Amino acid sequence: MMKKLVFGVVIASVCVFLLYDAFSTYVSPYQSVSEIIMHSDKYVGENVRILGKIHDFKYTEKGSLVFNLSDLQNETAMINVIYSGAQQQVKAGRKAVVIGTLTREKTIIAEKLLMKCPSKYE
Repeated sequence: MMKKLVFGVVIASVCVFLLYDAFSTYVSPYQSVSEIIMHSDKYVGENVRILGKIHDFKYTEKGSLVFNLSDLQNETAMINVIYSGAQQQVKAGRKAVVIGTLTREKTIIAEKLLMKCPSKYE
């Protein structure tokens, strides 16, 4: 009887851990710029989703958009982004979600750039 109880508790604990691990990505789908900078070795070569504010943007001769993305809480924490997809209506200070891959040089090569809609209530 005791063995079954211990076995049941172990199985339940493993299931809870696996569920937490699987759903933690969906609960907080965005990484912060600060998190990416502090733990860059963990994210190099990985697909990341970062929410931040756009600063210092420009278009290159090849049509790529290059800009800095700052943390929402700490605007001094910034990361470089290169986006070569469809052109967006970009404005400095607007919130955006960047989806892409982090390089060793701490630059995001963005596959997607999702501009957040400004709200009159912010």
